[in-house]
Amino acid sequence: MRLQYIWMVSAMAATAAAITFTPQDTLNIYSRPDSRSEIWSQLLPDENVTLEVKTASGWFGFDPGVAQAANTCSFRYRWLAPDGITASADSLPVVWAPVLDVSYAMMQTDTPVYPDQDTASTPLAVIPANSAAAILGITATWFKVDLSDSPENLDIQGWIQSEAVSIN
Repeated sequence: MRLQYIWMVSAMAATAAAITFTPQDTLNIYSRPDSRSEIWSQLLPDENVTLEVKTASGWFGFDPGVAQAANTCSFRYRWLAPDGITASADSLPVVWAPVLDVSYAMMQTDTPVYPDQDTASTPLAVIPANSAAAILGITATWFKVDLSDSPENLDIQGWIQSEAVSIN
């Protein structure tokens, strides 16, 4: 079995294409790109944010500039609904978006994905640092993850050691 190493397309380089946005009306800022998500804050008229990324469904992400524990990949952004944005955002990179009501393992380091709860088994893949994957199950020291619901978008389910991740 060949070890598959996954390279995530980074949105960090998106700042060159960033757009400064100032709303005319108060807009809700969400924790995840879904209007049913928790409202993180509000963007008031005449306040500016720098839009850095967008999702395939049109949500706009920006870095809030405040510490957010160990949030990585799309979890580090806060989100504005597409219906409140009038700026042209064609130049913004499209990033993976976490689904509402799903818990994700966020990788702090490159993390092997094993077929079983056994580090002696051959890894199916390696999830890169600063990425994430949906959690399907949890044991005392392992998470079962689904990489089809992740920035990697691969049809792989497997096990990662719990010490390598934080949960969002």
